[in-house]
Amino acid sequence: MKLLSDLLSNETLSHNDDLTSEKLLVSDICDDSRKASDSCLFVAINGNKIDGKKYIDDAISNGAKYIVFESEEKQKIENQHNGIFFIQTKNARKELAHIASRFFESDLDDIVAVTGTNGKSSTVDITRQIWKYADKNAISVGTLGIIYGDGCVQKLSGTLTCPPSIELHKIFHSLSDSASEKFSAAIEASSHGINQHRLDYIPFSVCAFTNFTQDHLDYHKTMEQYWQAKERLFLELARNNTKFVVNADDQKSENIKSIAKKKNILCVDYGYNAKDIKIIDIKAKQTHQLVTVSFFGKEISFHLPLFGKFQVYNSLCAAANCYLTEVKIETIIEALEKVHPINGRLELVTQFNGANIYVDYAHTPDALKNSILSLREHKPKRIITVFGCGGERDHQKRKIMGEIAEKFSDIVIVTDDNPRGESPKEIRRMIIEGCKNALEVGNRKNAIEYAIDMLQDGDALLIAGKGHENYQQIGKDFIHFSDKEVVLNKVSK
Repeated sequence: MKLLSDLLSNETLSHNDDLTSEKLLVSDICDDSRKASDSCLFVAINGNKIDGKKYIDDAISNGAKYIVFESEEKQKIENQHNGIFFIQTKNARKELAHIASRFFESDLDDIVAVTGTNGKSSTVDITRQIWKYADKNAISVGTLGIIYGDGCVQKLSGTLTCPPSIELHKIFHSLSDSASEKFSAAIEASSHGINQHRLDYIPFSVCAFTNFTQDHLDYHKTMEQYWQAKERLFLELARNNTKFVVNADDQKSENIKSIAKKKNILCVDYGYNAKDIKIIDIKAKQTHQLVTVSFFGKEISFHLPLFGKFQVYNSLCAAANCYLTEVKIETIIEALEKVHPINGRLELVTQFNGANIYVDYAHTPDALKNSILSLREHKPKRIITVFGCGGERDHQKRKIMGEIAEKFSDIVIVTDDNPRGESPKEIRRMIIEGCKNALEVGNRKNAIEYAIDMLQDGDALLIAGKGHENYQQIGKDFIHFSDKEVVLNKVSK
């Protein structure tokens, strides 16, 4: 039980002065009326598709005693429900984040947030692996789920990259409750999560930036709005003692460096143009990459057992995260040489007929280009690329991804991804506008098997778009589907 007055932000309390005079106890919090219980607090979120105020009556029927909402009709609603406390707030999403941070209190050693169009999942996972190697209790949270230090994976409740406020603070709270030693957490900070206030009121130790390229224009509408969502992590959510990590080779790093300078915040950069962790050379080998960097002036070479130049960037971002959370340079380098492959991130699944078969999560133009070019570094005879685009997402990137696939691959097979509520055929048509010579095989399983049958000695097959996912969303149905399973079943026959 928590006192209601202890949960609400000062701004919301100032609009509801009558609540501070009573010792009102809250048993639980929720933003889903179906999860309401006796004496709980329900926050009515005005979402993109659903207005939470429609479910106030349901929440009250299930026992909710306290209702937080944005409506100006407080008096009218109060008159309809005796004994229920209605709390007005300007921003229900932001208030929910504050309430969750107070109700599920936690005490973690470090919390690192990683934002950027691509590379978030790999970066938080590599950060976790380095922490683990340094004997720190650690988790990563994001697209791949909750991954604990020993590699154990726990699924999140939904498919969001960044969990809702309540779920995120419950995770932090459970770590604080169950461990004798403090945990550190590396979490993916998606533009949606930042924009929807899921990450507000979290005491970040480090905020890191990977890159910025086109994605999510179905939600943000313009690249400027998309960037403003990313930038908010550094402008508003970072605290005075938060440190920044930026990719010096991305033009947006200058924006973040400028913010750091104004706030007098330490900012560490990485990349070819960096002054702190500077890439000197990358050599692609058969099973690894030989990386040479200047780490704060000290030249170091190490073997990175991951494929792709982009994984060098992700690894150096993780290295900076760990350096700023007091892991020694020597330990970081040792850990990077032992890092495990990241699930579905340019992952070498198997070989067939002398060809390598990779599965990758690349679902943006930049990510697809980087994945194909990364394979090109290993000098295969041919690169065969199988990919599609998700439905109900950014339409503009479809033709662009088709152009990229055709330009950098030898053979392109356009197939279905997660069509959701859109016509799969129409999605494929939009992709093929950019790759007129592509083969079209709508059924994803058939497309993968067709590509495998084409493989010759020395080829590389890239199956892009879904990576770690074990489902395909068609309409409203989630059907079990795994690119890796299809590959392994095919080559074992």
